[in-house]
Amino acid sequence: MHAAATKSGSSALVASLIAERRPGHALGRAFYIDAEVYQRDLERIFLRNWLYVGHVSEIAEPGDYLTYQIAGESVIVVRGADGAVRALINVCRHRGSRICDAPCGNTRWLVCPYHGWTYDLDGSLRTARLMPKDFDKSTHGLRSIHAAVFHGLIFINFADDAGSLDAAHGALDEHLAPYRLENTKVVARETYTIDANWKLMLENYMECYHCAPSHPEFSDSHSIKLPESRAAKLHAAMAVRACEIGATPGTVDFTWSTDDPSRLQYYYGRYALFEGYQTGTEDGQPAAPPLGDLTGHDGGASDLQLGPISHFLIYADHAVTYRFTPRALHETECEVAWLVRDDAVEGRDYDVERVTWLWRVTTEADKAIVERNQLGVNSRYYVPGPYAPMENPCAWFVDWYLAAIA
Repeated sequence: MHAAATKSGSSALVASLIAERRPGHALGRAFYIDAEVYQRDLERIFLRNWLYVGHVSEIAEPGDYLTYQIAGESVIVVRGADGAVRALINVCRHRGSRICDAPCGNTRWLVCPYHGWTYDLDGSLRTARLMPKDFDKSTHGLRSIHAAVFHGLIFINFADDAGSLDAAHGALDEHLAPYRLENTKVVARETYTIDANWKLMLENYMECYHCAPSHPEFSDSHSIKLPESRAAKLHAAMAVRACEIGATPGTVDFTWSTDDPSRLQYYYGRYALFEGYQTGTEDGQPAAPPLGDLTGHDGGASDLQLGPISHFLIYADHAVTYRFTPRALHETECEVAWLVRDDAVEGRDYDVERVTWLWRVTTEADKAIVERNQLGVNSRYYVPGPYAPMENPCAWFVDWYLAAIA
């Protein structure tokens, strides 16, 4: 009865907040500070959509695994003996103990440290010590959720009726194939704790209206800080260079479907860097060999989005992954990882400091920006303002978000 009342109260609160929201404007204060809204976010956004959890190079061999925590759940993402990637709920089928505590590792079997129940890498129960002879092992395997590998990027989905990634393959395969992201490796990773609601961090990532005043290092090289009309000539020149090196310059438009918020969202677009910059490094010069099938550098950068909350950036010589995970109402974990081609040798082919420089300084600045944003939103005097044209992606996201939690 209490749970039903709480759910009903949450629904009523969300409905009233949505009704009060002014179209074309940022979200109201309660969306960033209310605990009931936060719990609804976890259930409707993070437990119903495809989430990026890691790269195939991190679980390259049978028995390699990584663990991922979200919304009170823990998942073991493991490479099976058959080479398949699976996502297993990290809860023993005996009395519920966590099985894996480590963030990553390699194991022959998954062994519960509490009573010793042992599972094969596909989640099936292998042994359950001292259980009766009539105990049926086949009905006590680990629960699994959906897992999919998309161009080397591993995604999971908790929803029973999770849709496939076929639509994204159809739209994005041609654009992503030249980079061969499946043939890259993680060379660095940084985790930032942002003292702010996850939506403020995601909205900040999705718009570049703030880039010119807030990110001088980024703005020196990336033309996305400009309105599209002012960057058109740069994009046209970059498109020619992209074709010359074997990349596709095209843009795949996405539709944030408010009629069907469960519809898979995806986006790919390549834009130009300013003249003299070939990639996202401090001096603009390549930091690693060209990715995949590329024969050179086109002076461009790609934004890739798959699902509403998983974002990636691809240059000709390296890629950057962003993973946003809410840890509390006002705490968001932002993990950034850098990828180069898997046969590149550190010290000879690439230098980690050069590869990571731009998105380290940019993310450190974003941490300060977003935490300052949260402090302002906390104020009882905060009133949502209108989005600028350069913030359209935020407006699209917010409209979709409200439909998804309604």
